[in-house]
Amino acid sequence: MKSFIFVVSCAVFSFLITPVVVFAQSDNSPKKLLEALAKRDFRHATDLAKTVDNPDFSDKSGATLLMCSAETGAKDVCRALLDRGAACNLKSANGTTALYVASQNGHTEVVSLLLEKGAATDLPSDNGATPLIAASQFGYTEIVTLLTDRGAATDLQDSHGSTALIMASQNGNPDIVKILVAKGADPDIRDHNGSTALILAAQEGNGEVVRILLENGADANIQTINGNTALILASLIGQRDEVQLLLDKGALVDLKTNTGATALFAAASRGHSGIVTMLLERGSDPLTADKDGRTAFYYTKDYNVRAVLTAWSKK
Repeated sequence: MKSFIFVVSCAVFSFLITPVVVFAQSDNSPKKLLEALAKRDFRHATDLAKTVDNPDFSDKSGATLLMCSAETGAKDVCRALLDRGAACNLKSANGTTALYVASQNGHTEVVSLLLEKGAATDLPSDNGATPLIAASQFGYTEIVTLLTDRGAATDLQDSHGSTALIMASQNGNPDIVKILVAKGADPDIRDHNGSTALILAAQEGNGEVVRILLENGADANIQTINGNTALILASLIGQRDEVQLLLDKGALVDLKTNTGATALFAAASRGHSGIVTMLLERGSDPLTADKDGRTAFYYTKDYNVRAVLTAWSKK
């Protein structure tokens, strides 16, 4: 079970951090159930759930018994609460639902149960992340399948502009990417930095994801707010196969960033002589200058790259 700080887009929530301290409780007290969940005593928790006074009890953070049970993956406890009439679409103070916390923690059986009981697939947390975005970010393929088969919207964006496809692509999960594009996910949606799923996959060196996205119509020439393209970023990190694939799929070789740099600049600056040669062979101009009037030659100290650029500059 994940309990950590939100890093990229999805808020990660943990309700059961420490055991609940309780005093003079009745046998049917919701706090006794929370205590059993915190101790991971699921058998006792299931028994308590069958007779708990208020199946929709929530703590000060708005976390319900069902949310806490879903977070721990306690399917039998969840079922007992639902059989008692617990509402599956209530939200905590952070906007999370039982389905969200089950999805972000990879509890497939709980997700399946909640969906069967009518949990809404697309209720977002306060940062806009949906259960599908959370499951896609953390690589839970089976949960992504369950959610999309139930009609979860693939193109919703969180507060950073990220979609489920952007998350899966950035984190290099080709199986989830295939599921999402098969369900109609738009590969060209941009986050708030102007990055698409393809740009982030190229940036992270996720070659298989790059291939899948391009085969499903991703635009190779979209630029971020800084002017970067998938080709520029793939060239920068030395991903020769990705560069070749992007060029074959129509990536423009000399698109410039906001500073006037091209993919050739990126490859040259890191000493990727093979990519430099490939770009030149595909029409990149070695004499193109950036906004400071400098060519790619200025930015490399690599002898082989300098030799290649000098030779092509004389042609």
